[in-house]
Amino acid sequence: MSDEKNTEPQVTDIEMTALPVEADDGERDEVVLSLHVHVLRQLRQAQRTLLAVKSLSTLVKYLLEDFPQVFGSTQSELRLYDPEEQIARLLPVRKLFGASLSLKSDNYALYQLYPDVPDAVIIDLDDRRMFTILSGASKAAGAVMMPLLDGNRLVGSYHIALTESMTTYGDSERELFAMLGQLVAAALLRVVEYQRVDQLTLLNPVTEVGNLRAFRRDMLREIYWARRVNHSMTLLYISLDELADICKSYGEVACHFVQRRVSQRLCSELRATDYIAHISTTHFSVLLPACNEPHAHDIGERMRQDINEFAIDDGRGAVLHVSLSVGLVCWEPSRHPVESSERLATQMESEAEAAMQKAERGGGNRISVARLGLLML
Repeated sequence: MSDEKNTEPQVTDIEMTALPVEADDGERDEVVLSLHVHVLRQLRQAQRTLLAVKSLSTLVKYLLEDFPQVFGSTQSELRLYDPEEQIARLLPVRKLFGASLSLKSDNYALYQLYPDVPDAVIIDLDDRRMFTILSGASKAAGAVMMPLLDGNRLVGSYHIALTESMTTYGDSERELFAMLGQLVAAALLRVVEYQRVDQLTLLNPVTEVGNLRAFRRDMLREIYWARRVNHSMTLLYISLDELADICKSYGEVACHFVQRRVSQRLCSELRATDYIAHISTTHFSVLLPACNEPHAHDIGERMRQDINEFAIDDGRGAVLHVSLSVGLVCWEPSRHPVESSERLATQMESEAEAAMQKAERGGGNRISVARLGLLML
């Protein structure tokens, strides 16, 4: 048996015959195009992925992490026009992507990247735009720039760093990248609209903060983040102690008014990274990422004191008061490692609710602390 290795040359380019083009003399000449096989294969796979994606976070992760990796690129970058901060609200995990993702309130800088008609372009190191894009790609030998268009309106720009071996890309590859830019833009517009509509189903109609469904979605996302960076997170369950009496004495309209005012007041006590949800008629939940138990207890105590002193004028001569019963539970990933985020979320909810009920049984207007046990291991 021969020990010789297979020396068949590796295919790097493929020739494709385009539709015949009519020449000046009336004859129709065939045009043969040469395409880089790697580009063609990866963009065909990207097409299937982009047509199927349904989540904005999944789309951004694919463009900034997955596609560059399988494509053989060192880095990619996504700049999106977001004047009303709609994408920012729909993409709370954007901090995971660092400088690779930027949201712009003004798209002037985007148009500056394409001085002529916005179209996909392959640039080399001599192009001045290399100084303004892909700042972290120190080994880039060039870049592909793809405008993301909504009709004739530029809504973003997607950039992929090229390695030295990719600098031979020509017009045929550029046209494939132009197609990729169109697919990315279509996927972006589709998932933003889908999540915008979906977001409406995540709000409590009375207080217009998140409902139970939104809370559980946020909870799982923050557990994932806390596990990744090894930061504590705390959950507060809050009961409005006198709300049932107010509803009985003053009616449902007054009850809803109190809920809205308390919700607004609680929101004013929170950081931009915290989450509040109205999970039942008398109960709220507050999620405090990157917050240990002592700090969370201070936040809960400040809320309790503030609401206890908060006089709510219903506009009809009545001044209403409520107090809070707060249940608190903190999770520290280093002390309680877990296999299942869903199981941890259920356990934290159960412990926080039990602590809240203990505060209610103690007369209300107080904080009760629960702690996760070895059951979580």
